[in-house]
Amino acid sequence: MNDLRDGIERLAQSCGGTVSVSVRDISKAFDFSFNADAPIVAASTIKVPIMIETLKQARDGRISLSTEYVLRKTGRVAGSGVISQLSDGLLLTIRDLLTLMIIVSDNTATNMLIDIVGMSSVNATMQAMGYKGLTLRRKMYDWDAVAQGVDNRVVAAEMADLLARMARGVLLGSEEDALALQIMRGQLYNHILGLFLPEGVLANKTGQVGTALNDCGIVATDQFSYAVAIFTQDTDCLGETQIAVSRMSKLICDAAACKNCG
Repeated sequence: MNDLRDGIERLAQSCGGTVSVSVRDISKAFDFSFNADAPIVAASTIKVPIMIETLKQARDGRISLSTEYVLRKTGRVAGSGVISQLSDGLLLTIRDLLTLMIIVSDNTATNMLIDIVGMSSVNATMQAMGYKGLTLRRKMYDWDAVAQGVDNRVVAAEMADLLARMARGVLLGSEEDALALQIMRGQLYNHILGLFLPEGVLANKTGQVGTALNDCGIVATDQFSYAVAIFTQDTDCLGETQIAVSRMSKLICDAAACKNCG
């Protein structure tokens, strides 16, 4: 474990800025933290708590994942995703919106879900679960809010813990947690945590805005599984930070494999 810490520290120092790493054991792995309680600009990793609140409300009968919503010209936002390029009048179920929000980080789908479930409900659920550092304070592409110092925040230790509980089926319940994991397994952006990992082992959610570059997810192999969150902000170069985070992810996976190689 000392070798892992040395490697993470060396890569973090090469990035500059703030680097936060948390690993939570799920099965035959380990817990690890490096500056894991630092608050970081969330970017699109805040979409994980939005997904959790949506599935919670579906579990509780407040909404149905099969309910359809009409795509309208108003409310579309730019950035990641595909909905903003599609035709007015398109019908999308809540499950469609969830899937698009996660696998292509669709900003318009995200804002539609925030309107459906409520920003305050997302925050109340995170607070009730013990995650005071996972806070949704603005919609996607609300740059006026950002200019006023209002932004979404995440904490690596809390996100990794949430994902570990989800993987064990004890966050919302086995059915809802399994669906969340299934959606995250469909992620199309695997270029950060997953860059140097074997194919098919990662279910994740990335995020990048300004100087913040984040990724969090669950790594599951036949031998071990763990939740991991690596969040960064104010680093010297986003491209170099991305490679450094990918290498951190590989170090963590290799350490878990080594733990099980005997």
